[in-house]
Amino acid sequence: MADTPIVDLAKILDDNNKLVHKWGTQLLAIADYSTPMPEKFFDTTTGKPLTLPAGFKIMGYITTDGQQSSRSIESSDTNMVQDLEPVRTDMTGRTRTMHVNFGESNAWVKGLAHGKPVSAWPSDKDADWEYTDGEATDMPYYRLLTIAQDGVGDDATYRIQAGYRVKVTDQGDQTLNRSDVEVEDTTFSFYKDPDSGKTFTEAQSKAKKVGA
Repeated sequence: MADTPIVDLAKILDDNNKLVHKWGTQLLAIADYSTPMPEKFFDTTTGKPLTLPAGFKIMGYITTDGQQSSRSIESSDTNMVQDLEPVRTDMTGRTRTMHVNFGESNAWVKGLAHGKPVSAWPSDKDADWEYTDGEATDMPYYRLLTIAQDGVGDDATYRIQAGYRVKVTDQGDQTLNRSDVEVEDTTFSFYKDPDSGKTFTEAQSKAKKVGA
């Protein structure tokens, strides 16, 4: 540290309350794994998210818990007899999951819950549906996109999350009763797409005043 004393700590905090976000408006969309992923996510002129690519299905309501992402890094220490502390640490694994409770019992949410490819879902999210479980060896891989918005108009900030190869790896209990909303408790795990080499993208953009 420099020898010069700080005169006023409050003036050098470098904080910005415009970067404190809550994401009250959001969507989650699913597509078959064969669906091309976008090369870019935002319009450079307006700062707004680009339209979802063809093939992505917006899944409807998510409960107020929102999207809950979990990240884990595994590591392994190397020790030597002369030192009590490790002499090096190597990363041996990294995982990412996303948990959501879908709040609609629509045809697309139920198709996902029963492990059906998007191509087997009804074309209309709000259509009647029927799915039968039988012999299954695994859940299919999907593409996943989320778009979230904080603020409105020229004050809006947008967040994109993209999963290039995801599958449903955990499901919670299903409850049908008088007092609780039926939800589909769903956990996605993220994997690297061998074609693009990508696992996950997260990006943020602020709305821009066009012509300003």
